[in-house]
Amino acid sequence: MITPLFKATRTVSTVVADAAGHPAAQLLVMAACVIWWVAGGSETSLSSAMSIGAFVLTQMVLNQQRRRERALHLKIDELILAKTGARDEVAGIEHKTEEEIEELRASHDER
Repeated sequence: MITPLFKATRTVSTVVADAAGHPAAQLLVMAACVIWWVAGGSETSLSSAMSIGAFVLTQMVLNQQRRRERALHLKIDELILAKTGARDEVAGIEHKTEEEIEELRASHDER
C-alpha cells in the first residue's frame, strides 16, 4: 500500500518541482496575485496561501535535489571504482566524517 502511494507522491513532486522551475511559473504567480487583488480577495488569505505554497514547493524542490545528488554520487562512485589507480576509499566519501575526509586529503597531499 505504501509503495504505490510513495511512487505517486514522488511523481507529483517531480512534476510540480520541474514546472515551478520554469520561468513561466513566475509570471503565473504574479498574474494570480493581480487577479486576486482585482477580484477583491483579502491580503491575509493571499498571504497565508502563498506561505503554505512556498513551504510545500520548497520541500518538493529539496526532495528532487536530494534524488539528483544521490544519483550523481552513485555515478561518481562507479567511475572511481572502475578506474584503475584511483583510490577506492574515496568512493562514498560523502558518508564519512570531517576527520576522515581530512585524513584522506592529507594522505593525497603527501603523494
